[in-house]
Amino acid sequence: MFDLGYFIRASRLFWRSKTAGKVKHILDESIIKGRCWTTDLDTNWHMNNARYLRQCDFGRITLLLENGLWDAVLARRKTGMKDATVLVSALQTQYRQSVQLGDRYDIRTRIHGWDDKAFYLEQAIVLDTNQKIAFLMLIRFALVPRSLTPQMLVDDLDLGVKQSPPFSPSVKAFQENYQLSYPIIKQ
Repeated sequence: MFDLGYFIRASRLFWRSKTAGKVKHILDESIIKGRCWTTDLDTNWHMNNARYLRQCDFGRITLLLENGLWDAVLARRKTGMKDATVLVSALQTQYRQSVQLGDRYDIRTRIHGWDDKAFYLEQAIVLDTNQKIAFLMLIRFALVPRSLTPQMLVDDLDLGVKQSPPFSPSVKAFQENYQLSYPIIKQ
C-alpha cells in the first residue's frame, strides 16, 4: 500500500532543502520537529515501534540534504555510477520513554564517522516536555555500489576532511558487532 503521508512529507523536505541556502558541515547535527498523532499510536496508546523508525527516516533525509551528501550521490550518478545510493544496512535501537499522543519532539541526527564501507549515524527523539531522550538509534548507512566509499563522498564535498573522527565506544561496539555478524548472514 502506498503511504501518501510519507511521500508528501519527504517531498516537502526535498523542496525545502532547495530553498534553504547554506549547506551544513558533514558533522553538524540536523534537527527536525515531530509530533505524535493518532495514526502513530499502538494498542498501548503510545507511539508504535515502527513509527519511531519511520520518523527517523525523515531525519536521515534531512541530514543528507542539509550536509550536501545527497547532492554528492546524485553527482556520482551523473559521472558513471548510475546506481549510486545510500541505504540502511544495520541499526540498533533503544526505547527509553514513551511518546504519547500529542507529544512534540525533536529528531536529532548526526554522523559519528565512517569507515571504508559505511557512514555511522546516531539519531535521537528528544521530547519537548522534559528534553529527555525517548528513543535512540545507531545506524550503519552503507553505499551502493560497493566501490563507492564514504571518504569519496566526503572528498566530493571539498570540506578538507581527510579522515573520519574517532568513533565513540558505543559506535565502535556497533561497528564491531556488525562485522562479527556479517559472515553468519553470508552463509
